[in-house]
Amino acid sequence: MKIVLGYDKIDSMSRKTSVRKKVSALTTAVSFVSVLIVGIITLSSLFVLRSNIIAVGGQLGDMAAREGLNTLEEIMINRMEILAINRAAMSDALLLQVERAAEIIAFRATEIMQNSGRYSANPVPPPDPANAGVLTAQFIRAETGVDLAAIRSESEILGNIKDLLFDIALNFNTQTFITSELGYTIDVDKDSGVKPDFLDQRGRPWYVLARDNNAVSWTDFYSDVYGRGGTVTCAAPFYGANGLIAGVVGIDLFFEGLVEIVESTMAGETGYAFLLDQNDDVIIYNKDSPVIETAAAVVVNGQNGTGWLTIDGSQLFVAYAPMKELPWTFAIVLYVSDYASMAFEGRDNIIRMRDNANDRINNIIIIVVILLIAVFAVITLPIALVSRKFANTLTKPITVLSEGVRLIADGNLDYNIDLRTGDEIDDLGESVNKMAVGLKEYIFNLQKVTAEKERISAELNVAAKIQTHMLPCIFPAFPDRAEFDIYASMQPANEVGGDFYDFFMIDNNTLAVVMADVSDKGIPAALFMVITKTLIKNNAQYGNSPEEVFEIVNRQICENNKESMFVTAFMGYLDIPSGRFIYVNAGHNPPLIKRGNADFELLSVKPGFVLGGLKNMVYKQHETTLGKGDMLYLYTDGVTEAANHEGELFTEKRLLSSVNKNKNSNLTDFLNGIKTEIDLFTGAAEQSDDITMLILKIKR
Repeated sequence: MKIVLGYDKIDSMSRKTSVRKKVSALTTAVSFVSVLIVGIITLSSLFVLRSNIIAVGGQLGDMAAREGLNTLEEIMINRMEILAINRAAMSDALLLQVERAAEIIAFRATEIMQNSGRYSANPVPPPDPANAGVLTAQFIRAETGVDLAAIRSESEILGNIKDLLFDIALNFNTQTFITSELGYTIDVDKDSGVKPDFLDQRGRPWYVLARDNNAVSWTDFYSDVYGRGGTVTCAAPFYGANGLIAGVVGIDLFFEGLVEIVESTMAGETGYAFLLDQNDDVIIYNKDSPVIETAAAVVVNGQNGTGWLTIDGSQLFVAYAPMKELPWTFAIVLYVSDYASMAFEGRDNIIRMRDNANDRINNIIIIVVILLIAVFAVITLPIALVSRKFANTLTKPITVLSEGVRLIADGNLDYNIDLRTGDEIDDLGESVNKMAVGLKEYIFNLQKVTAEKERISAELNVAAKIQTHMLPCIFPAFPDRAEFDIYASMQPANEVGGDFYDFFMIDNNTLAVVMADVSDKGIPAALFMVITKTLIKNNAQYGNSPEEVFEIVNRQICENNKESMFVTAFMGYLDIPSGRFIYVNAGHNPPLIKRGNADFELLSVKPGFVLGGLKNMVYKQHETTLGKGDMLYLYTDGVTEAANHEGELFTEKRLLSSVNKNKNSNLTDFLNGIKTEIDLFTGAAEQSDDITMLILKIKR
């Protein structure tokens, strides 16, 4: 709404005349009495105006703070609720990995027990203090009341599971063990130096719980007997040839993984995060403070929710969400002051605008006082009428300005003051108008930008989790296959990436491996990656050869590829019994191969054309044979094109040096070693592309 209060607009800035010039033009006609009256009216109006601006500025500042604080409070409540739910889900994911690993051990133990004739004796030695601090397998039995001959016969066969126990203990940095109903335990950990000579584990809570439930079970939180901190145990029964329970396997989950999730949870500058067990006891927290114990009392265990509390005069907000795998609750505490400061910043900006306007009024008052002194010296009584008219002319726009400021202070930010006086008071009115427009825009932009930022962040977080879960991520991937081992990793440059790897069994004797790189980044590349990965796997499992898979997938991508995106890809089939490996390349980096104890070298392969480029491309597949000890390393160009601050690339030459340096490492350390070499080379430079790697080793 625009309201015009009179005063014709002067068309040109050159026609504007200052207050000083107006007063100077009439000084000869103003009498002493008239000037005194005009002076009182003028100064009173200016002081009233200054008082109104000070009051309006304070009112507008408080209004902006209230509106901004309410908006930010709604946003932060939603954000903290989502963050608590996400962190509870991350904690559940870690527990689920441990639970799946326990099921794998139980399945393997059952298979050994029910097919004992297929295995040779593989005894496990007792604890040796010389192995203190080293991850080793140890055999411990009950001291009395056991059948030693039966224990020896069974434990030597069940000893074939120690490699699996070792791999899982190494992967989770924990303790794995298996206890038989006969009264002995095979244990894999680093604590050989503190183990007793005899120990009967059949009465332990984890053993009794899994045996009585006849299912995978979790214990309550307890302190580890060997001083390794807070622990929960996941236990699962295994079965003998008669189908009855033959014992229980277990994995101790020390709290490092959960501690990392809690400690990485940021809740403003001063907030907290913690885990609460079913007994309402705080078991993990990221900051040591008495605030946590008080906040824990607000949490309703096993439910989603929020709450408020006040501690030492500070208001805090609590958001919490339950976990599914264990009856625990993840909670986050946020000080209201962490987000209220943004609203108060807007109030301070308005107060600064008010102070600037007040300074301008003070300058006008000084000018008016100087003019009045001059008028007192030269004006005479005969022209009192003219002076009175002039005073009215001078004070009327100020009164209009004061009324306009009052309306704006009442909350009418659409009100527009239009004086059209052509002098400094006109400029002052424009300043007040700009202040009202600026306040309105500031509140609107604050709400819009904050909401959009939170929405984008939440969507990217969900997209990253979905993408990660689409790739094979549980290792060992094929624990029942002793002929080969495989491991892979991906570190996206952004929240989501365009690289992907895949491996899957086409049939019982054929393993397929895939490595690919989408031409774009971010969400578009991630969507294109999902489509391409699905098409490749589906067509491979239909029984097509590698070259047929690429030709079919290329046609399917080209049919609706309006964005002209493309994919570089490598795919190979390994015939496990013979070692025959057929492969095809679509514009991707050539893999590296190591034969026996030799060094890695480039695998001979024609580059081919990318998928999604030309519709009717024909791809040619190649063939080689992989023998015992051979290794095949696949990667994307994010490895060789990783750049440091000087723009220098990592290059294929450095990659060959890195893989040969790590060629004798286990597969996990092999990929971690290459990533370490890349990080040392790039230093603090930002990662510019996704880094994806896969290593396949033929074991026999």
